[in-house]
Amino acid sequence: DGVDSCLDDALNDADDDGICDGVDSCLDDTLNDADGDGICDGVDSCLDDALNDADYDGVCDNVDSCQNDDLNDADGDGVCDGVDSCLDDALNDADDDGVCDEVDSCQNDVLNDADNDGIC
Repeated sequence: DGVDSCLDDALNDADDDGICDGVDSCLDDTLNDADGDGICDGVDSCLDDALNDADYDGVCDNVDSCQNDDLNDADGDGVCDGVDSCLDDALNDADDDGVCDEVDSCQNDVLNDADNDGIC
């Protein structure tokens, strides 16, 4: 068989991807596994992302701004929960006094009523 590239393979190469069906791990998938993650591209939810979704947060790693953080940024403040000192507080610490705004009795007062007169 001078022209048969798939000797001993009766099906040959049904998906025409250049890999004989006898050894093709992605049958009927012409793209095969382009990112090398072991998941055929026809069913791979994270194409071109070999790590896929390592933290299982539903966001593919190649577009995940909070990698290895399965909660991501739950409060939407732009700080990944893994390093967010003010979880569930979208404002965080606006006056930068070290007290999260959700419990800061003197928001926007960096001294936090330093003289204890009850007035921020």
